[in-house]
Amino acid sequence: VMHVDLRSKGHLTFNKLLSEKKINSVSLHPNGTTLATAGLDTTVKLWDIRKLKSTSKKSTPTPLATHISGKSVNSAFFSPSGKTLLTTTMMNTLDFIENAHLLTNGEAITPVHRIRHNNQTGRWLATLMARWHPHDNIFVVGSMERPRTIELFDGDSGTLLRGIQGDSLTAVASRCCFHPSSDKLIVCGGNSSGRVTIA
Repeated sequence: VMHVDLRSKGHLTFNKLLSEKKINSVSLHPNGTTLATAGLDTTVKLWDIRKLKSTSKKSTPTPLATHISGKSVNSAFFSPSGKTLLTTTMMNTLDFIENAHLLTNGEAITPVHRIRHNNQTGRWLATLMARWHPHDNIFVVGSMERPRTIELFDGDSGTLLRGIQGDSLTAVASRCCFHPSSDKLIVCGGNSSGRVTIA
């Protein structure tokens, strides 16, 4: 993982090898110091970026905590409040990890809630990644269901709030997100062919 400070003319703050396999996502907690990584090594790991800055290039950093999924983890993102870490896994689950940023002693992380969700996009499609709304406690994720659907979930209960469907949604929207600043609830979904659907 590389960290570049654009405020100081692109100064490289740290460049650390945190996994021998591909890291699929990184997410910084609102506290500004706790970093979550997730990837092909089947784990979600939490790091203190202050220690990443201070350790030498040759040293191996120690994670604050680790969750072992069993299969590849597509993504792990902190909620806007930082309370919940939401992971999308190839175990066909969306996992909720609470107050992960408070862990400091290398503990094993156990999800407090789990949603069964088909995340098997196959070889030719981009992987699904559940993403939080920038302000509200809801999240969006693509779906393998037919007709093609973009799903919105409640971030507290994990309840499916609604599925977005339509004639323009003709393929799996593997990557979804919310508009970052609009007062209206605007969802974007992109497929592996480069087509974007806005709802």
